[in-house]
Amino acid sequence: MEKKQVVVDGTVLCTGIQTATSCTSESLLCLVRKSGIMLVAVSGLRLVISWEARLAQPPAENLTLILPPVVAELLSCKTVCDQAKVVLATRGHSAIARLTDHRGNYDLHWKSDLASFSGPRELAYLLQAPRALVNVSHLSFSDAAHQAVAKLGCMHATKQINPTKLAMLVDLNFGRLRVDGEVIVTTQSRRFFFDPRLVIRALEFLKEETISVGITPLRGEERRGCLSLVSTDAEWTVHCALLSIGKDTQKLYPLPSGRNR
Repeated sequence: MEKKQVVVDGTVLCTGIQTATSCTSESLLCLVRKSGIMLVAVSGLRLVISWEARLAQPPAENLTLILPPVVAELLSCKTVCDQAKVVLATRGHSAIARLTDHRGNYDLHWKSDLASFSGPRELAYLLQAPRALVNVSHLSFSDAAHQAVAKLGCMHATKQINPTKLAMLVDLNFGRLRVDGEVIVTTQSRRFFFDPRLVIRALEFLKEETISVGITPLRGEERRGCLSLVSTDAEWTVHCALLSIGKDTQKLYPLPSGRNR
C-alpha cells in the first residue's frame, strides 16, 4: 500500500493542537493540503470547529489522518514545538509522526482510521466558509445573541412554548445581519434557525474583536443552511460552522459532556 508523507513546521503543528485540544477532549481530524494545515473538532451533531494555518513550504501531496487524544497530547508538547520540521506519514490505517534531534530520529506510531472520526454527514460543507462574508463586531454579535437567548427564555416562560419549537434566527438578507429569537418556521426558504447554545459556544472560540459571518444553504435542502463564524489572527483562521435546525431535526440535541460540550 502506498505511503504518503508530508513535512510540517513543528511550531505550527504544536500550537494548533494546543488550541484545538483546549476546546475538545475528542479525536481531531488533521488535513494537510497545499493551502496549509487544518485541524478539525466536532461538538455534537451540529457544530464543527476548524483551525487552519498556511505552511511556509506547501507539501508535495495531501494527507489526512486522525489524532486520538493521547497522540494529540504528545504532539502538543514543547519538544514538538521546538522542531523545525515534523514528518507526518500514513499507510492504510497507520500513521507516523517522526521527530529528530541530535541523537537521531524518533517515530510515533498509531492507528488512524478515518471511519472512527464521528462527524455530521454534512461535514464537507461545514469545512468550507462561504466567500461572501460580512464583517461585524464580535461584541455586537455576542450582545445580539444573548438578547435572543433572553427573548427565547421569556417566550418559553410567558407563552408556554415548548423549547423544541424555539431557536435563534440568523439572517443576512441584503448583507445586513439580524439575530433574533423566534418560533421555528420550516415552511419558508432561506430562513435559518440555529441551536442558541451552540451559537453562544461558537462565539467563545473566537477571540478577535472583528469576526466574519456568512450563511451557506445546503445543496438540495433549501430550508437548511450552515452558519459560518470566522476569525483570523496572524497565524490561524478559526471557523465555527453550525448546521441549522431542519424540518426533520427539529429538536435540541443533548450537548456532549467534557470540554467539547
